[in-house]
Formats: sequence, C-alpha cells, structure tokens
Amino acid sequence: MQETVLGLAGLALVAVSLGFSAVQTREVAKQSRINNGIGSAAALMEINSLSRSWHDRLLENPALRSYFYDGKPSAPQDADRPAVLTLAELLADVLECELQVAALLPDFHFAHSWYQWPAHMLEQSPVLVEVVEQHPEWWPALRSLRKAIREPNNDPVTHPLVGPRTARSRSTSLRLTQMRLPGPRRRTGKDARTAAQADTALVVQSKEELRLTCCAW
Repeated sequence: MQETVLGLAGLALVAVSLGFSAVQTREVAKQSRINNGIGSAAALMEINSLSRSWHDRLLENPALRSYFYDGKPSAPQDADRPAVLTLAELLADVLECELQVAALLPDFHFAHSWYQWPAHMLEQSPVLVEVVEQHPEWWPALRSLRKAIREPNNDPVTHPLVGPRTARSRSTSLRLTQMRLPGPRRRTGKDARTAAQADTALVVQSKEELRLTCCAW
C-alpha cells in the first residue's frame, strides 16, 4: 500500500511540474511578443528619424528638391552637383537602412510594404540611381530593388528582402512535425485482436492485485 501511495504522490508531482512548465512557457511566449513589438516600434521610430534628418537637409537647400522628386538629372558641369551627390548618398543610406531593417523584424506586419518609398525615389531621382549604380555593393538591397524596377516581368515589384505578405506569413508560420507518442504502435487485423486480448487480461490481473492489496491492508 505504501508503494501505491508513493506512486500516486509521484504522479501528482509530475502533473504539477507539467502544469508549471506550461504556464512558464506561455509567459515566455507572451514576453517574446512584447519584446518583438517594442523592437518594431523602436525600428519604426529610428527610420522616421533618419528620414526626417534627410528632409531637414533638403529644406536647407530647397532648390535641390527637383533632383529627387521631379526627375531632374545632375550634369557634371552643374555647380550644385557636389551637394546633390552628397544628398543622394545620404538618401541611399536611409533607404537601404529601411529595407534592411524591415527584413530583421519578423513580427512587423507592415514590413512587406517598406519598399514603396525607396521604389518611388528610385523612379523619380536619376541622381539616386546614378550613385547606386556606381557602388551597388554599398547598397545591395536598393540595387536589387532598382533591378526589379528596371527589368519588370509578370510579377509585381515587391520588397527585395521580405517579399509579399502572404509568402512572408507562410515562411514565418510555425510548422509542427509529427510526433509518435511513447507506447506500443497501432496494430491492425489479427495483431490488433491479440493485443486487445492481452490488454484485457492485464487489466483484470491488475484489478485483482489491487483488490488483494486493499484486503491485506
């Protein structure tokens, strides 16, 4: 009888341990979601800060806006070409950072749309395209986006590192592999009947042993 009590106590301890582990796992997952949200918000604020800084520089030289928004080319003999090239390189840094950060945030649901502003600027600014084509290794994501715009196919232009939202959802979804629980494998036909008879006999024997133990106690 003492062994039976100890066995029941062990089972109770195992159940409590499993329950505690489940609660702990749930809290860890909750904290992970919170941290991912904080990271996404911080990244969004950082990108907005970089964009605002670049626009502040453009506000200091409003005459240069047409080089970036109106498709005006920058000729080598232009007096303002050094300033235009510098602004174009700074803009390339901002856009590349935006594209790269979007790929680092798996839980940021709008990351797939972060290519739209870089794509617009590549279409409107010849000088931006010029600096990216001169040093594609400096801005690889921006270069890939430029290539997709310049060489259109039947597929729509998407984020070079993230892709469309549906594909992103499939790639980041949790995939569970099949598991076989410990114990005897499932039997069919004659083996199944034999196993069932053996299990029935084992149950009857266990009940009889339990009855004798209780009577003795």
